Amino acid sequence: MTDSRQIAQAFFGKLCGGDFTGGFETLADDATWTIIGDTPLSKRFTKDRLLTDMIPMLSTFKEPAQMAVHEIIAEGERAVVIAKVEGVGPHGPYRQDPYCFVLRTRDGQIVEIVEYLDTVAVETALVGRRLVDAGQ
Repeated sequence: MTDSRQIAQAFFGKLCGGDFTGGFETLADDATWTIIGDTPLSKRFTKDRLLTDMIPMLSTFKEPAQMAVHEIIAEGERAVVIAKVEGVGPHGPYRQDPYCFVLRTRDGQIVEIVEYLDTVAVETALVGRRLVDAGQ
């Protein structure tokens, strides 16, 4: 399997089914996953750090996050996945819609993921921070 659309479909099929460990097997050994923004979760993960840092964070959900893919746009080694996710984090409801992932593939595997998301939703549901109006 070398088509970026097929690779993205296989990867997100596993994630949407709750099989994060199986999905991560689709990643190349040197793969990186970057979560954008300036939240405590925003960083560039290596494949091994995904298993030690991201999986434990996902296990803190009161109701596991359920992901659904709306669309995959692919050309060459790139795929863009537009999705949504809903769940209940440790500090409240978590919803991302739309949610976007940009993937780069090589030799049938994912070598890079950049995750574009609503950072306020991350801060509120997963970390417990809330934006406060400076005028209050």
